[in-house]
Amino acid sequence: MNNIHAADLNLIRVFDALMEERSVTRAGDRLGLSQSAISHALAKLRLLTGDELFVRGPQGMHPTPRAMELALPLRGALAQISTALSAPRFDPATSDMTFVVATSDFFIGGLFPQVIARIRSEAPQVRLWLRMFNDLNLVEELDRGTLHLVVGAFGRIPSRYRREPLAPVEMVWIMRRDHPAASAPLTLETLGRYPHVDILLSGRAVAEASAMQDQEGLERAFVTSDPTQLETLLREAGMTRRVGATVPLILAAPPLVAATDMIALVPRSAAETYRKTHGLALFESPVPRPPTQIDMLSHNTYGAHPAVAWLRETLLEVVREQDRRDVP
Repeated sequence: MNNIHAADLNLIRVFDALMEERSVTRAGDRLGLSQSAISHALAKLRLLTGDELFVRGPQGMHPTPRAMELALPLRGALAQISTALSAPRFDPATSDMTFVVATSDFFIGGLFPQVIARIRSEAPQVRLWLRMFNDLNLVEELDRGTLHLVVGAFGRIPSRYRREPLAPVEMVWIMRRDHPAASAPLTLETLGRYPHVDILLSGRAVAEASAMQDQEGLERAFVTSDPTQLETLLREAGMTRRVGATVPLILAAPPLVAATDMIALVPRSAAETYRKTHGLALFESPVPRPPTQIDMLSHNTYGAHPAVAWLRETLLEVVREQDRRDVP
């Protein structure tokens, strides 16, 4: 927008609503304005920017490249103005907010039952939408504000994101209890002799790459092990790593291992959960590896809202309670 003195905050609200709804009617309903008011505001926006901004098509209003370029900065500006003009409030007891959280199947099944139980107790009208983060573009969704929180393992993160440590996760190797190698300590030779179940948390990732892969400036873990490190050690010992199956879910590995001679590296708590029901044997890694640090990631702008702060604290409290129960 080339003339700030001619800009109207309401025009920016109309622009943002059109970007989200792609419909003059729905944008009007969202803002409580008539279709003619939306059309009038769009005419002003076009004059102000010197661009068509939205082109009508069979599927609604399609943004031009210039509109796509303006979308994120203007939405961020609206959020900052809203924060500056009014102190945000959040009352868990009365809120009917929907939180959107992206994570893996392991945490959906292992951590979030307790999280949701606490939320149901403290905030009975709050809803939680849990999304598998396997093939989500986390950067795009965090920047758009369509994700409130991401729970996973990360390396470098862009400065516009906030990282909070949630919990370390210990990894162990599993095989079926009557596996030919189950009666002896796990060795590097055993890892080279039997095929592995690789857990690849994205169809876009490469299984042979390092554990951390870059996604638009955000380093995220796509594989539960570090294949490059293990393959190097095996190669130095004159062996190669064989992959028997590749799966997109952490909790898919134990049943596969239980039915075959394959072995897999999984979180200890998942292995313990399936130990009896699937007849598994657990082994510490013969290759020294620290626990995988799991973090919560949120956007500095959207994540500053008291509602998101409350959600983060709820997760931390649940993890602390689990840790206290685990202390003998």
